[in-house]
Amino acid sequence: MVTNLSQLMTVTCGGDARVETRSHQIMLTITALFAALGLSCLWGLAAGSTSASLALANAYKVPMVILLSALTALPAGLVTLRLTNATLPAQQLVSAFATSIFGGTLVLATLAPLVAIYYHTSSKAGLPLALGSVFVALATASLLFGRAVARRVAAEAKRRASLIAVGVLVAVYLAALLQFVAMASPIIGADTRFDGGFDAVFSK
Repeated sequence: MVTNLSQLMTVTCGGDARVETRSHQIMLTITALFAALGLSCLWGLAAGSTSASLALANAYKVPMVILLSALTALPAGLVTLRLTNATLPAQQLVSAFATSIFGGTLVLATLAPLVAIYYHTSSKAGLPLALGSVFVALATASLLFGRAVARRVAAEAKRRASLIAVGVLVAVYLAALLQFVAMASPIIGADTRFDGGFDAVFSK
């Protein structure tokens, strides 16, 4: 387990980890997914720390939102991969996606103590910091995903097709995430436009 986590960190940071077999890659993907869910749980506890019941609910709601959004988006990415005739194997796309989610939730977990502190000490900065940490995590995960896929495809022309699949997967993930957040709300101990999903965010 420790070895898998070490290799996971190496891959996430853009290094070369020795993934010798397909089963090893699958194990690394599973490790990334479960580690990501655990890290997102920490952020959920911090974001709901103003209420014990909200914090406990977030311990499972935040990981479930991330997991369900990923499962919703993955078929679109795999179909796009095939329609664009990309050379990237499907399992490598899934692996890169899982490690990028791990990287994003690692950012969330890193910022979780700061989110909790400001929620308890600042009425003005708590909410913007919590939302900001989510946007930073999403941007980090998207960049890690694109970089991981680009590293797996050597030829520039073939890389373009694979990156189209990345773009579609990220777009569908964000669209699904927006609605799952609305379904799971409240997550943050304050009302936000995201609690109403697409209709509230894009209302006039």
